[in-house]
Amino acid sequence: MKIAQENMNVEERFLAAISLEEVDRHPVFPIIVTAAPRLYGITQGEAWRDHNLAREALIRCFKDFGYDYGTKPNYYYPQLPGRFCGAPVRNLIPGRQLGEDDLYQVDERILFPREDYDRIAALGWNGYWEENYEKMSGKSWEKLVAMQSLSNQLYDEDMKICRERGMPVMLGVAVDSVLMAFSLCRTLTEFTKDLREVPDKVEAAMRSSCDDLIANAIQVCKNNGNNLAFIVLERGSGFYYRLEVFERFEWPYLKRYVDAFISEGIIPWLHFDTDWSINLPYLTQLPRGKCVCDLDGTTDIFRAKEILGGHMCISGDVPAALLSLGKPEEVEEYCRKLIDVVGEGGGFMLTTGCECPINVRRENLKAMVETGKNYRGKRRKRKSGVPVTVERGSAEVKAPRGKLAEALFQLRHDEALEMVERALEEGRDPLEILQECGSGMEKVGELYSSGDYFLSELILSADIFKRIASRLEPLMVNESGGSTQGTVVIATPRGDIHDIGKNIVATLFKASGFSVHDLGVDVDPGELVDKVMETDADILAMSALITPSFESMKIVVNLLEESGKREGKYVIIGGGPTTEAVRDYVGADAWTLDPREGVELCKEFVRGSRSAV
Repeated sequence: MKIAQENMNVEERFLAAISLEEVDRHPVFPIIVTAAPRLYGITQGEAWRDHNLAREALIRCFKDFGYDYGTKPNYYYPQLPGRFCGAPVRNLIPGRQLGEDDLYQVDERILFPREDYDRIAALGWNGYWEENYEKMSGKSWEKLVAMQSLSNQLYDEDMKICRERGMPVMLGVAVDSVLMAFSLCRTLTEFTKDLREVPDKVEAAMRSSCDDLIANAIQVCKNNGNNLAFIVLERGSGFYYRLEVFERFEWPYLKRYVDAFISEGIIPWLHFDTDWSINLPYLTQLPRGKCVCDLDGTTDIFRAKEILGGHMCISGDVPAALLSLGKPEEVEEYCRKLIDVVGEGGGFMLTTGCECPINVRRENLKAMVETGKNYRGKRRKRKSGVPVTVERGSAEVKAPRGKLAEALFQLRHDEALEMVERALEEGRDPLEILQECGSGMEKVGELYSSGDYFLSELILSADIFKRIASRLEPLMVNESGGSTQGTVVIATPRGDIHDIGKNIVATLFKASGFSVHDLGVDVDPGELVDKVMETDADILAMSALITPSFESMKIVVNLLEESGKREGKYVIIGGGPTTEAVRDYVGADAWTLDPREGVELCKEFVRGSRSAV
């Protein structure tokens, strides 16, 4: 590829892109951390144990591929140091809790009970953790302060080394949004229940915590002199919650973050994981040319350009699946499209969709960077943002037959459980009760498909149904006919401990009459295949939230084929980074990101296979 001329330095280009000014070319850099050691034969465990080794891998990667910015000065830190700039979650570390070369993951668990919302409202974020951190973690407050002091020192030293070696670093601090911090502290399921059952207490605690989180992040930036705040946004999106929740529990605090950071000369980098499409119009209310809208490949980046073009710089969004499974020419083609469309008129940075996958192919990373540095795009006139109105679902809701089913689909948790107990006392057949609950779950699925319910409603309904099923299933041991659809084996395969999506799909399978064998998370491929053979399952369903799981899925399918048991089995996959290309790579029969659609596809398969007999 012909090398194009440049007339701006890296910082000038970066700031001009944010300010929506003309640039000689768009900034290009992968958000790369965990992939760098892997590219040079260093295990993830080695990178965690030796921060000098990890830093050198990041610098080497930067120099070898020639992109504009390093993300962080050291691989070791999952988040940047500072006084609780997010939830104090526990990380599962390669070589300790995980395999030597596994990707680190968050061990999400409840960090404070629901009754502590009042205490947080009284003490604020910092005050609460100073009082309760030792009880929650088992580590003394003094030890935590010493660890944070050391990590800040190491971070500053690493930052200086990176700058001296010619690698500018993008991030000054990473800070959870207020909603994200609370969701991680309570777990997604429990926090979703909190929002429904004690919203005023949640709001009071969040309001009291916001300024502490802002102040903590500002202090980290002042310590290291790098004025960019990477705001971790995921769970307030339209993927999870309806707009009423976003407007009350995410948007007001995000505006406070942005205003406070801008007033301190800090650039707000809004990192939007999951699908924020219906939330994008709100961003036009933020100051023009001051923030970055960073998208992960789930939100439609081209739609974002229509809404935010001429108002906010957009960053993204080369997908993880493309970088890990695609061909260089496919990467180049997609990057050219981004530059042509999203880069039209300026205000664009070519980056990866979220973090660069750990298993990125070297040739694909090279194709992304070289295309960004040398392709100038089709020159056209700048377009301004397009005013967009937010459309809300309006499907007519017809209640399913039965008061219990109605209580379930209307998410009346306690009432539904009480109704089950009364029904059992009255002598109703447990199978009949479960079938009525199944009809309620069917209504939940219909509302989700129509856009009237969001993932949060699926989570809540799945939690209710799971509790009801656990009460009824022991009473149905000797019943016949409990499964009318077929048999499913479901799991999150080896290398991935995420389970929310898997749990929802497993619940919908049960509600639809399938016999479900849920093997959990981080499941060995051989164990999955053994269970399929043992149960003669019709369906094998696998979920993944990180790209290393693609290989595990492929191994499962290969083992099925080698055993001669692949024929007549329907393999379906899903999860955030999965795509049609991943389906083809794995050798699955179907792929979807919609839990209800996945169950319906499996129903169709079972009906078809039975009718063919």
